[in-house]
Amino acid sequence: MRLVIYLSLVTASVSFTVTETTLFKDFREWLKRKSSFLGDLITCGYCFGHWVAFALVAVYKPKLFESWWLLDYFLTAIVIAWLAGVQWAAMCWLMDKAGK
Repeated sequence: MRLVIYLSLVTASVSFTVTETTLFKDFREWLKRKSSFLGDLITCGYCFGHWVAFALVAVYKPKLFESWWLLDYFLTAIVIAWLAGVQWAAMCWLMDKAGK
């Protein structure tokens, strides 16, 4: 369970950095011009967080459930993405309160 929490923190951090910061603003705008689907994906922290979570689960292979391995990894990635989404929303709220 500890690994899942750590991976959710990493997922939230990566998602926030890519979807919200000025560091990636030009990349987000360029990608939105190239593909509306990818542009929408990279501007939504919750959406992007799912892909980050799936990638991290593929690398670290955490397991939360005792079921068929593929279903276990899928469900674990969904849990990580959801936890990261809550963290991402909190960070967005805090940045808004700070006037950033």
